[in-house]
Amino acid sequence: MKKKNDMMFILVFAVIVGISLLYLSQASYAKYRRKIDATLNAQVANWNIKVNNETINNKTVLNNTIQPSIVENAYVKDGTIAPGTTGYFDIVINAEDCDVDFSYEITGEADEDTPLLDFVITEYEIGGVRNPYSDVAKITGEKEKNSGDTSVRVYFKWNDDPETEEMDNQEDTEYAISDTNQNTKIKVSIKFTQKKS
Repeated sequence: MKKKNDMMFILVFAVIVGISLLYLSQASYAKYRRKIDATLNAQVANWNIKVNNETINNKTVLNNTIQPSIVENAYVKDGTIAPGTTGYFDIVINAEDCDVDFSYEITGEADEDTPLLDFVITEYEIGGVRNPYSDVAKITGEKEKNSGDTSVRVYFKWNDDPETEEMDNQEDTEYAISDTNQNTKIKVSIKFTQKKS
């Protein structure tokens, strides 16, 4: 009976050792097999920039036309342009609902549907400081996140200087009397770029 007990003891001992080894090997192997899921919860920054009180979200063209102010001239009907006429328009950029800092670039040129080559942007003013405008010296600036209005006043004229004009007096006259050119436009483009570190 002693042999039977010894055999039973050895068998129970082997089973216990086998189970222990199996548990230990699974526990150490589990370091590489365990999976933990987590969720990252991050709020996305708002990019709600407004130009002249109109949000630019999902738009490529503003709905509202920018209205110019024509400088009065005793020799030209109020609200109309002629060679030598000057004026300005305002672009107001608001970032109160924008959570990122950004830069902006404003460019302007005569609209291709009304090709008055001498209708040009001459200067711009930001914060009371006037600067010359050219294709090289574009209107640029930066806005901080969640900041109020920045007003950009853009000055234009119908260039009538014989030394710098592109159209002579006859071309000016032909342009002015054409029925298709009664609403001359400047195409203004504003490019916004998020600042990054």
